[in-house]
Amino acid sequence: MNFVIVGTNFISDTFLSAAKTVNDFNLLGVCSRNSQTGSAFLAKHAMDTTQVFISIEQVCQDDNVDAVYIAAPNSLHKAYAVQCLAAGKHVLGEKPAAANNRELAAIISAAKKHQRLYMEAMMTTHLPNFSKLKAALTKIGTPRKYIGQYSQYSSRYDKYKNGERPNTFLPEFANGALVDLGIYPLYLLIALWGAPNSVQASGILLETGVDGAGDLLLNYSTKQAVISYSKISQGDNFTEIQGEKGRIRIEAVSLLKRMQFIGNDGTVEELAAPFDEHFMRHEVSHFINAAQAGQIESAVNTHQLATEVMQVLDSARAQLGVVYPADN
Repeated sequence: MNFVIVGTNFISDTFLSAAKTVNDFNLLGVCSRNSQTGSAFLAKHAMDTTQVFISIEQVCQDDNVDAVYIAAPNSLHKAYAVQCLAAGKHVLGEKPAAANNRELAAIISAAKKHQRLYMEAMMTTHLPNFSKLKAALTKIGTPRKYIGQYSQYSSRYDKYKNGERPNTFLPEFANGALVDLGIYPLYLLIALWGAPNSVQASGILLETGVDGAGDLLLNYSTKQAVISYSKISQGDNFTEIQGEKGRIRIEAVSLLKRMQFIGNDGTVEELAAPFDEHFMRHEVSHFINAAQAGQIESAVNTHQLATEVMQVLDSARAQLGVVYPADN
């Protein structure tokens, strides 16, 4: 399947390194508004037989393009996805799927109308350890609490404090700590427990209008969850799923690097398979298989799952006071 990668940031590097290990993946080119940036990206990965597209329109017009991986700024996700789907391309769109739920609904509508696959590129749910996690949930008994953490001090925050305006802290790019980091423990939570009954959010707003850190309290009647995240402080980043018989402790919630069952009696059981450095290859393989099977929706990262996550993000941002141009 011929892919074009849209965007040349670090996640595109990680994606390509992993995708090259997937048999049915072929990189046709990269899309960057700056042709030199695109060429440098390809050279870095020793890709000399591919082309550089300088606009999404060029990508859409090329009949050789089967699929696109969209890693452009969040504010462009919806426009690019809808354009590519309308042009008959399958779309793997980096998280968050869009700036808000209205935009996501437009993407899903385009996928259905043009009968092309759209999948949000949340890698966690495709990792082999995700299946192991789901299988182990019975060990904890009746679930009661989920505590999901992702706090990682951003090098761009130093630039921000020095008076620069990095994209990651600007509302016009639909950014902020929640949609960048908090989405990982949130996505895992909703993939396991479904949509919550209610959401309460509090956080720290930066002068630019995006959140630097925050906490969400999600109620599920018989159980509850807390999502804690930050780009302006560093944490140990352990996530726990607690039940009446024990708990599952997860290291690095986005990658499920290590998982342990810890029983109330002190029993400890290692659950995780060895970590795969090409962790994004699993979602790429799943996406290709789904596209080749003629599906317009992943059976894992479903449109409903993406929608339920986005609804929580929208509700939380409204409470935090984080407003994007696309919200108006």
